[in-house]
Amino acid sequence: MMKKIRILFAISWALIALGAVAVFEFGDDNTQDKKTVKEKTAQECQIPAFAKAIGHEELWLKHNGCPPTKEKEKSSKE
Repeated sequence: MMKKIRILFAISWALIALGAVAVFEFGDDNTQDKKTVKEKTAQECQIPAFAKAIGHEELWLKHNGCPPTKEKEKSSKE
């Protein structure tokens, strides 16, 4: 009986660990370098109307790997 409980316990911890990896993606590095950001075209970084309507322009750009509008303004002035 005790052996079955230990096996059940081990299986449950393994499933919990796999679930955490699936949810939080521990093996995936989400950081982007500046080279990747510059590879986005202006068309890909065009803010959609729904993001503008709710005031989330900067957040949309961040989540889609585009440079913030402040950086766009700086680079266009130079």
